[in-house]
Amino acid sequence: MKSLKTITILLVIVGLSFVIYQTVSKKKSSLSTNALSDFAVKDTASIDIIKLSDTKGNKLIFQRNESKKWTLSDGSCVQQHLIVGFLEAFKYISVKSPVGENAVDNINKLILTTHKKVEIYQKGQLVKTWYIGNPTQDHYGTYMLLSDPEKGKSPEPFIMHLPNMYGVVADRFSTDRKEYLCSEIFTYNPKDIKEIELTIPEQPELNFKIVQNNEEFIVYNNTKPIEFDTLKVRKYLLGYKKIHFTNYNRTLPQPSVDSLRNSTPMYIIKVIDNNNNVNKIKAYKKGVDYQLYDLEGRLLVYDQDNLWVFTNDDKLTKCQYYVFDKLFRDINYFRK
Repeated sequence: MKSLKTITILLVIVGLSFVIYQTVSKKKSSLSTNALSDFAVKDTASIDIIKLSDTKGNKLIFQRNESKKWTLSDGSCVQQHLIVGFLEAFKYISVKSPVGENAVDNINKLILTTHKKVEIYQKGQLVKTWYIGNPTQDHYGTYMLLSDPEKGKSPEPFIMHLPNMYGVVADRFSTDRKEYLCSEIFTYNPKDIKEIELTIPEQPELNFKIVQNNEEFIVYNNTKPIEFDTLKVRKYLLGYKKIHFTNYNRTLPQPSVDSLRNSTPMYIIKVIDNNNNVNKIKAYKKGVDYQLYDLEGRLLVYDQDNLWVFTNDDKLTKCQYYVFDKLFRDINYFRK
């Protein structure tokens, strides 16, 4: 009798355990069935529109034009290598691990509150939407949610990563427009330069102008032609092949920008190409951002590495002397 009672209790326990197991399994199975984890887009060559937005109201649209170059929707030039970074992420993104069942609801709420939204189009059709949340605590993964035009939004987020690539996914998808704009100031083939004029406002006696006609040169000191070293002129023109700024102004408030614009520049450079297009810049000294001292212990007033440059379209940019020094010559450099 006691043995029968024990068997009955065991059967009841086994039965309850089976019911609980089935319930949990069905719940997990249902969640896994509806969850979308296929974030990758292998055919990146057919991607022609990428839309970025965030919960702060920032929006950007990138599109591939007929020549296969990427631009912003308003036609603005963008740095192509940054879009290549997008495409690499689309192709190689993979699941690092699922989110623990107990954390799913909390992570979903966090993603809903703060995220970057990436909409991916192929041949004009929306194919996938990523919701990129915060990185994991160890920064080796990123919480992400996938939405599909046909299947809808996934009920379950995943921890995603880019194999063999350092950094969290969200870092690749800045919603700051300035981050993407082209950084070229001068990108000339020397043969395409018709004229270069450099003015030094505080030392006008050192001004020069180079005029080129079919690789024949004339060099002027203000309006007076001089005898010059042809090799130095050729070398100087080569300096205009690749001149870029570091980034757009992020520190000076508008009143300070206006004040700088109205002050006397260090250098003014005007380049005219063979189509008579004019590209004119103004270069200014840049104050230090914090206290710095020279090798003799004197407090520095101006940044020794960086300067301000107003571009041809009057945008203020931060540049490096390392890049520009080869352009900042005076008439004495060219004399025989």
